Amino acid sequence: MSRIVSIFALILTSIVGFSSPVMAQSSSAAQAQRADDHVIGSPTAPVRIIEYASYSCPHCAHFQQDVWPIIYSEFVQTGQVNYIVRPMLTQPVQLAGVGVILTECVAEERFFEAVDMLFVEQARIMQTAQEQGDLLSVYNEMASRLGLTEDSFMTCLSDPEMNALVNEKANQAIADGIQGTPSFIINGRILATGTGNVFNWGGEPLLINGEQVPARLDGDTFRRIILHFSNSPQ
Repeated sequence: MSRIVSIFALILTSIVGFSSPVMAQSSSAAQAQRADDHVIGSPTAPVRIIEYASYSCPHCAHFQQDVWPIIYSEFVQTGQVNYIVRPMLTQPVQLAGVGVILTECVAEERFFEAVDMLFVEQARIMQTAQEQGDLLSVYNEMASRLGLTEDSFMTCLSDPEMNALVNEKANQAIADGIQGTPSFIINGRILATGTGNVFNWGGEPLLINGEQVPARLDGDTFRRIILHFSNSPQ
């Protein structure tokens, strides 16, 4: 096992298994902005999207690279969308967890840059882990590009309070009703794949112009969804 995975196994032990009991809450409660949320976009935007993502999730990496640029340029920068990213953990949990730690350790103004970098580098991280290579060097390189020194990153990585924060955020995602990644809350209700591989919104089929929306993680689909909610906020 590579050195950094061994480190993660030691410092992130409490994350594995999500041992803390959690109680589910309504998605409308989860919609409210929290003090520790990382937010981009106008606070008065007609559409609020909360994305739950895991830094070890390949579908999340696809969404970040193919869909997020469209959302950002067409809707966040134009004031139509207020966007929040919250973490969830998927296997391998240790690598997902260190991604959370990295994003929490960088300066606030570089949070979304760190998110993007983690997904761009995800394939390299996974391959290095599978080959039992020098993951520590990979993460130190990323931390350096984000303005952290090697010492500051390692101090953050081994901080028990940071470990507790990762665990807390993972359990909070479960309490919010999130079952997989990427998942989204849009204007107070969970957007999820329903029967027939179409999107449900708040447990009911999402209808746009009377038609159900295929559950696709692509730019055209999310553009259509955002325009629907922007033109008729609910």
